[in-house]
Amino acid sequence: MAEAKSYAGSCHCGQAKYSFSLSPPIEEQEVVQCNCSICHINGYLLVYPKIDDFEFPREDTVKVAYRFGSEQVPHYFCTNCGTSVYARSTIPRFSHIVALNVLPPW
Repeated sequence: MAEAKSYAGSCHCGQAKYSFSLSPPIEEQEVVQCNCSICHINGYLLVYPKIDDFEFPREDTVKVAYRFGSEQVPHYFCTNCGTSVYARSTIPRFSHIVALNVLPPW
């Protein structure tokens, strides 16, 4: 198995900071262009780190602002600039991962 590589990211204004690790590294990951309506409209390109490999932003910097359809995948946005930070499924078979929008450079 490839060695995990650590990454740091944030929203546009830098308030909602997070970090995560991926194995294999992001350069070797399958980046997903989800075709659901919110991902399509916002042009999201996603990677899916495991919950245990994701350090969530401080709770006061993000809020659940939007649920749609089955309402099982809340999207979390920065409370200051409104940037989509991550989505986390409440569906049990997907509850071990986080969907992160990929913004280069890493």
